Amino acid sequence: MSYAIGLLAILIAVVAQLSIMPAFSIFGVQPNLIIVLLVAWMATRGRREALVLIPIAGFAQGLLDSQPLGLAMLALAPMTLMTNVRELRLVESDLLPAVILTVLATLVYETVIMVTLVVTGEHPDWLASALDVLVPAAIANALLLLPVYGLIRLASMDLRPRRAF
Repeated sequence: MSYAIGLLAILIAVVAQLSIMPAFSIFGVQPNLIIVLLVAWMATRGRREALVLIPIAGFAQGLLDSQPLGLAMLALAPMTLMTNVRELRLVESDLLPAVILTVLATLVYETVIMVTLVVTGEHPDWLASALDVLVPAAIANALLLLPVYGLIRLASMDLRPRRAF
């Protein structure tokens, strides 16, 4: 896969996140397809491609979403620090770190959104938000990661026949 395919996947995910995903609810929250796609891409395709796609996803989401421009990019920015986890090879599989990173990225993303609310003068209930939004969103995104990871992994496989010599 190339960067062009990644860019197309990000644009489709952003449009789907804003148009189709509001109709779906898991545990009372809307899964974040963009976070899931970026983590799955990071786990299967590697750090180099993820570092290019994360800012593009934040910019595209910021342009199309009703949130202030730059907020999505700011909320996705910590994911760039998470790209090193795959390179550490703590476990043999890429799926377990991807699930953990999805949960962590969701918690960081939603926390940045909540901190932005505080900065703009809102007063969210942190405990209720953690129990009603953060934890269910992290679980929903981790569940959504499984099919997305499988699709990207399948699409990334080299299916060309190899010579024996």
